[in-house]
Amino acid sequence: MPLWQIALIVLVAAWAVQSAGVWLQMRHYQKVFRELRTRWADGAMGAGAAPGRFGKGVIALIVAAPDGTVRKVSVMQGRSVFAKLRDRVDLEGISTAELKQRAASGKFDAGVGLAIVKALEQIETVGKSAGDSKPNFVAA
Repeated sequence: MPLWQIALIVLVAAWAVQSAGVWLQMRHYQKVFRELRTRWADGAMGAGAAPGRFGKGVIALIVAAPDGTVRKVSVMQGRSVFAKLRDRVDLEGISTAELKQRAASGKFDAGVGLAIVKALEQIETVGKSAGDSKPNFVAA
């Protein structure tokens, strides 16, 4: 068998393995997202992403209570399809304003901080568009 045919077979096999990995990763993300949404239906949820060019890409999911307390923070960080959402229990129970301040002040890796800020901004935007009479829970 010529070398170009072997190279083509290897390329197709690698592409198939990567596609399967992406599919499994998306299933995991959707499962976690659905569980968070169902578990805390009374609060607000935001998802933020910070794509990495040559570094690690980051996705953050944040669930906030109606009073502005952070209930759950899950972060997916990595360069491959093997990255999984991991809970950040050290951030649970603080206010969304404090979390935003920590993320903006550089207390996290650059990608993690940006993903957290984007998720909190999404929570803020959804709260405003829903026409809530309650004050915005993400304070500047």
